[in-house]
Amino acid sequence: MPAGASKSKKSKRQAARGRGRELSSNSKALSKISDYTAETTTPPKDRGPNVIILSSAGKPIFVRHGGDEDNWSSACGLLQGLRANVLSFDDVDSSLGEIQSIRAGNTLIVFLNTKALMLVAISDGENGSQSEGWLRLQLEYTYAQVIFTLTDQIQSIFEQSPSYDLRTMMGPNVDASLRNLLDQFDHHDSDEGKQCETDISASSYSQGAATFLTAGVECVFPLNPELRDSTSQLLIDTCRGDNTLFALLVVGTRLVTIVQPSNPTSQLHTSDLHLIMTFVGRQPGLLTNELWFPVCLPRFDSSGFLYAYTSCLDPVHTGLSIVLISGNNSTEQFKVFHSAADEVRSNLGLPPIGSVRSSMSSKSSTGDDKETATNWSDIQDDSDSDYDDDNDRRDSILSRISASGKRTSGQGIAPRPLLGERQLSMTNYLTHNPRPRPKAAEQKETTQDGPFVTALKIALLPQQEDIMSQYLELASAVHFTFRCDIYVQGSSETSTEGMLTQCFGPPLSFPFTDIQSQRKVWDVYQRLSLRLRLGSSSVETCYDALDMFQGHGSSNNLGDITNDCPMQALLESPPNVHGVTYLQEDNEWLYVGLNGKFFELYATLPATVKPREGTAYCARLVRKLMGDERILFLSNPLTWNS
Repeated sequence: MPAGASKSKKSKRQAARGRGRELSSNSKALSKISDYTAETTTPPKDRGPNVIILSSAGKPIFVRHGGDEDNWSSACGLLQGLRANVLSFDDVDSSLGEIQSIRAGNTLIVFLNTKALMLVAISDGENGSQSEGWLRLQLEYTYAQVIFTLTDQIQSIFEQSPSYDLRTMMGPNVDASLRNLLDQFDHHDSDEGKQCETDISASSYSQGAATFLTAGVECVFPLNPELRDSTSQLLIDTCRGDNTLFALLVVGTRLVTIVQPSNPTSQLHTSDLHLIMTFVGRQPGLLTNELWFPVCLPRFDSSGFLYAYTSCLDPVHTGLSIVLISGNNSTEQFKVFHSAADEVRSNLGLPPIGSVRSSMSSKSSTGDDKETATNWSDIQDDSDSDYDDDNDRRDSILSRISASGKRTSGQGIAPRPLLGERQLSMTNYLTHNPRPRPKAAEQKETTQDGPFVTALKIALLPQQEDIMSQYLELASAVHFTFRCDIYVQGSSETSTEGMLTQCFGPPLSFPFTDIQSQRKVWDVYQRLSLRLRLGSSSVETCYDALDMFQGHGSSNNLGDITNDCPMQALLESPPNVHGVTYLQEDNEWLYVGLNGKFFELYATLPATVKPREGTAYCARLVRKLMGDERILFLSNPLTWNS
């Protein structure tokens, strides 16, 4: 960015903040908004910041706390008035642009303005973060979740009809998805075990907010890397097809493996992976049903739908589920995915899903004999549904990825060698060309778990606490979160594209037993992250960096919401090489952040540890984690050309 432009934007922002102080003096308006925020049945310390979505006409669409959206009409009118007040402050010398935030006492209000929607986060200090960047990230994910369900065509709807009530399109499922996503930012780790008692698919060792802070996905660990590679190859052999874009194996909200197109520009951003795994991992019906539903991946193509098939391969023991994504919504494509899931299940040594459901039904005392599996006849009419007008756009996606997937078309991308005999020798149940088993044999023979499923069961045992304790002791830390950037096989190591970013670390536990102390840790980590990337964690520096990301969205011809979500892009960007920063507060804790090529680490140590010693301890932990990379992470992400 030119220096003149940067100075101009900075002067505008300083003027805007001065104008914000003018607005904050309107105590009547802000106190009314605070009063609305206080009206909730959720205990104050556990609810997190309030998040509101409203149209450009000031009509409430979604309110996280406070009951019925209609009760918020007057408060939304006030928020829209604050925005209009700033926009009206426009003279020849400086144009303030959109309002970004207002701070009045303990109340912090952060705005995210898109074409026809405005999103607002309200934090009063006790309920929610006091970091503008962290609240901004929550708003960006909230907007992405709306696009995930409805596509960015909602912008056109509001531009044509500003008074349109979007709630008629959202329904209870979208509302629940938004709340599930926001709860991940204010995740109280002490409650996770209670959830897992009733839902086997829930992640029993989730890091919560760490995945958003590091822009990384959690992986199931520890897993033998050869077993993980062989399972990835199984997905390629059974699921590869002209219409298959992505294939994933997940447990709850944690990743086991993923197969993607070979072209880095066609691979999934971490934020899109978060949306997929949060949506699938929190579906209560996934254990007993196959799901076939439209999804919009905002950073991949926000203009239309792709179609996802999900099925739980092992609903009894591990909750292992398969996710297959295509641009084709036909019944034939569903049948292809259904057959592929059955073949994967068989090759992993898992029993047919029909016998598992019969066993689960016999254990229940409901007496309900309804068929729970998705029936092909139930979706027969879907092929002629309203989604058919997506065909032209779908064909353009498929042709782009098909063209980019050819080995000869990847300029600057080295060809990927095939898996060797040695890597496949450990798993005699997995072959390069899996052979279907006779149906009669499947019915008579008692299926035994294959090596991969056995290893997965072991990985999901409570032993993870002991593993984490060893890493914590190595750094004399009470908590840490680690980010690792791993190239997708075949990507050029001279480029920042084609990486699968993953994260690792324990959940926050003692002495951070309440949600406020946990929230403070994430706030400090976010400040350290900004220091490592930008040299400063000040609000002005942060917004200057976001200005640089805006206007530099995807180069694809397809839709992309990067311009509306620059904080996501900032955190996904690789950090600078060899940076160190620390923060010591209240003479109680020492917070250390350090990064290098392909990694970041944030750790909390006792304040009795000196910064120089703490940095050395953290560097020792990094060396250990990088040495254990193959069993902790998906260290060899494959593509369809592998």
